[in-house]
Amino acid sequence: METEQIQKRLSEITKEENEVKTAKRAIKDQLENDLEYVQAREEAKKANLKKKSIKDGIMAMPENQKYAETIKNTQQDLNVLKDILSAELFDYFQKSQKEEIVDAEGQIRKFKILAKLVSDKSSFGN
Repeated sequence: METEQIQKRLSEITKEENEVKTAKRAIKDQLENDLEYVQAREEAKKANLKKKSIKDGIMAMPENQKYAETIKNTQQDLNVLKDILSAELFDYFQKSQKEEIVDAEGQIRKFKILAKLVSDKSSFGN
């Protein structure tokens, strides 16, 4: 594939992203200038503070702290397992050129290969 096509697609994406930003900014301005909306937003903030206070009290209970720790550790383990699976599926695809695999239960599972463009600004690979 020619880099020209990729560059063209990147330009189109940038243009569309700018259009979305402009529209979001216009909506935000409209909301911020509506007195009824501003009052409702302030009431919602107060309600959220009360809700957070109650939630913090519940989450401070030892039993719930254990659950929170279990959730955190399990999610970290899941992320590692998913990263490993992704690498294994990519390797499988390179060798077989197939985008489906039979799972442990005998079901055919489809997968897709995804590539993302990463900017130099990120710390990826550093």
